[in-house]
Amino acid sequence: MMLDKLDTKLEPGGPKKPQELKFTDYSIDKYKPDFKGKKKINIPFKDSGIKGLKLKCIESTDNKFLVQQFWFNGRGDYWTVGEFNKDKFGIKECQTKIVTIMEDHTDDNGLWIKSPKVTAQHRKQRISKAELENRQMITVGEAIERYYKAGCPKAKREGTLTGKSIMDISLHLIGKNKRTKHMEHDDDQWGNGFITFKACKQFNTNKPESWNDLFEKFPSGHGVIKKINGKEVKGFSMYDHPEFSKYLIEELTPGLINSYIDEYSPGWATKRRMIYSIQCIWDNSKKYMGTQRPLNPTTKEALEVKACGVSKGKNSKYNKKKNNKGSLEVMWLAFQQINHEEKHPFQAECYMLQMVSGKHHIELSKLKKADVYPPGKFNNPYNIDNIIVLPSGNIKGREEGYITITEPVQFVLDLIDDLYKRPKLMKFKFIPWLFPATRSSPKSWLIDGKIDQEIISSKKTRIRDIRECWNSMCEMTGITGSVPRLFRKDFGSTSVKTLGSSAEAKKLTGHKKASTLDIHYDIHDTDQIKDYAHKVADSFTCLLYTSPSPRDS
Repeated sequence: MMLDKLDTKLEPGGPKKPQELKFTDYSIDKYKPDFKGKKKINIPFKDSGIKGLKLKCIESTDNKFLVQQFWFNGRGDYWTVGEFNKDKFGIKECQTKIVTIMEDHTDDNGLWIKSPKVTAQHRKQRISKAELENRQMITVGEAIERYYKAGCPKAKREGTLTGKSIMDISLHLIGKNKRTKHMEHDDDQWGNGFITFKACKQFNTNKPESWNDLFEKFPSGHGVIKKINGKEVKGFSMYDHPEFSKYLIEELTPGLINSYIDEYSPGWATKRRMIYSIQCIWDNSKKYMGTQRPLNPTTKEALEVKACGVSKGKNSKYNKKKNNKGSLEVMWLAFQQINHEEKHPFQAECYMLQMVSGKHHIELSKLKKADVYPPGKFNNPYNIDNIIVLPSGNIKGREEGYITITEPVQFVLDLIDDLYKRPKLMKFKFIPWLFPATRSSPKSWLIDGKIDQEIISSKKTRIRDIRECWNSMCEMTGITGSVPRLFRKDFGSTSVKTLGSSAEAKKLTGHKKASTLDIHYDIHDTDQIKDYAHKVADSFTCLLYTSPSPRDS
């Protein structure tokens, strides 16, 4: 018997064998349970012919239930067959129901391949025919198409993803395919991401006119990239997967999602991004599911998502590290040397501003010259001068902020001004970005012989990837074991140490837990924040005197 392991076989002379009931309506109806202080008991049947069948009795209600124990996925469990009622649900109804269930839930050897408990839960979620007719039963592939046409909204929150986030999840949703080679991402002034289309020279394909056109040119399963740089590309995106894309979005279960993800054996960080990608399309698809939608299969609880003991993210080894004062001074000198030699112009300065402001380089790369408010210039949202305003569209949390122009910050701004005076770089004065991309050609700025404001204000003319400068600095100094994002941690830890409180330091670092009112609208606090900034700047001012400024050489 399959469920023999559930039975209690006692040795002669040992404790008494548990009571067993005859499998008859009369015996069950007349049975008076002795709970002996227990709230509920399970009584086995001696002659039911059904594996694992027991009578469950509840003391508080006097109700009796027919339940069946079973083994599934190496774990013992039970499901409720029905509440006993000699006139409505007795042994005959019980036998019929169990036979039906076991035909669909066990294999030829009598082993359970599906959980009847889960099936019962799903049955409770069934909806009326009228409701079903009002629903739009769409597949995962169709849900993905509608998600992009909706502008790529966030999961569980208002607003859209950033352009970079859209491209990140696109790798899992529609990527590993020629269609993503026709997509470019950017953000509007409020930080909302959007996609524009382009022709692809690599595959000699024209620019798509719309999302409909893109998906018509590259439908599910077409345009899949099989090799990159001679290496095999593993797996398919959700849109191109021959099975996963065909499931109805409402049919998705944690098991199906985990099965799809495990197909690629990703690291923890990749797995999280894949799950978030599915969460986005699920959340956007709720409006097509009617009022009685199924349970969300993408929650952490449903998926039983657990972080690895050690994060496998590329830079996870730096999570508990920061740069010491000596290495910061060495890096600062190296960046000055790079500035002096005009290697990687505007890249070194971006790193230096990151060091003395504690901001993300992505936030800094989106700064415009007009965002700098020197002494005497007050026409900004804070009505204070000597600051660099960080527009909400620049910041991850999409809350406006600013950088106080301290002595180290001014030093970096002077280096930037000096770059614009050099013959090779003077042409970039026309670019509105504080950190222009020097690889952009002035010829590409022109339309009908005139500089086009839309072109020079686009992301094509601002700095984005500054890793070349970082690599040069590492070669010059021999520094290893550091990454640019540690600059934010260095600034944060220095701020806490200097000010003596993380609550005060957060006002400088701009972390989400900082009070928006305190930072943005209280005039007294803005003055206080500037005072804090100068105190922290004293810790970095020493960098200015570690060597002569390139401007003086």
